[in-house]
Amino acid sequence: MILHKQLTINAPAIEVFEHWADFRHFQSYIPIIESIEIVDDRRSRWCIRAPLSHRVIFDSLITAFEPGKNLVWESHHRDGFARGDVRLSQQSNQTQVELEFEYRLHPRWMQHIARLVSHFGFPSLAFDHGLLSIKHKIENGY
Repeated sequence: MILHKQLTINAPAIEVFEHWADFRHFQSYIPIIESIEIVDDRRSRWCIRAPLSHRVIFDSLITAFEPGKNLVWESHHRDGFARGDVRLSQQSNQTQVELEFEYRLHPRWMQHIARLVSHFGFPSLAFDHGLLSIKHKIENGY
């Protein structure tokens, strides 16, 4: 499954990037994130609450890091694969944010559940809510 999201944030691209690159912020924006542990400058360990009381724990690796422009991360774990790509472009005092998030699940039963819950907006609505929270926090200060 691939999610593609866009939004405009009224702040300079470098400020948006710095906030986005600190993954610890995400736990307060996206309710399905149970915990995030920063391991080093490229790796972090995440615990996500998935449907049916399933927890997914994985390590995420930053594969591209261009301050003010682009941040790419990916994870491989027993349940599947995920990849995120955030591209920023500054236009005047605003920053256009383009997010592409892709995930694939390995176990067949999880694929069926993912298809089912996607009809109810999971995880797309969680991303929408999180992105609006990030926008609000950056525009109105920490």
